[in-house]
Amino acid sequence: MNLRTSIQIILFSILQNILFSSSDAEIASQSSIIPFQLLPNRKPMLHLGGSQDSTGIQLISGMQIQPTPNLLIGSVLSPRKVGNNLSIYYHFLIGYSPKWKLLKLSSNMIQIGMHRYRFVGTNDSRWFSFSITESVHLGSLNMNLCWTKLFTHKWERNTALISTRIKLFKNLYCQPGAMAYFTPKFSYSPFLLLSLNI
Repeated sequence: MNLRTSIQIILFSILQNILFSSSDAEIASQSSIIPFQLLPNRKPMLHLGGSQDSTGIQLISGMQIQPTPNLLIGSVLSPRKVGNNLSIYYHFLIGYSPKWKLLKLSSNMIQIGMHRYRFVGTNDSRWFSFSITESVHLGSLNMNLCWTKLFTHKWERNTALISTRIKLFKNLYCQPGAMAYFTPKFSYSPFLLLSLNI
């Protein structure tokens, strides 16, 4: 199989998933957290922390790797308990950092992701995301601003994320932040992650 056929199969699969995916827009916007930032080194990074939403504090775990200086691959796994139901949220994304920059002190990243919410009620939910991230570096302070469009074939939502990465020890970072939701009304969810270079 040649490269062109492989790309056509992948694009067809993505299109089919978008057309036949279903999900609740409010659950999707509150569940979708994208904590990934480009790192100065290319070591894998583990994330562990929590996010507070309308149902309480939710555990978040994730991992990101940078196979090249401008390519990021990441995933998040989060168990959820709503009432007596136990479910799981996970997502996978690919990020690319182009050479162009908005500011001299910043770096940009474009991310595309697929999200799943499994074992909730009687059906599973799936949605997709497109994100543009701007990371500003001022000395040892790193601010991350991320606009995300979540979508299926039935709905779309806009969210924004702001976070920073604070170096605690040689390979350990603290990442506080908040996720804002704009539709149908404005609300936000704070989160806190500990991140470890391995």
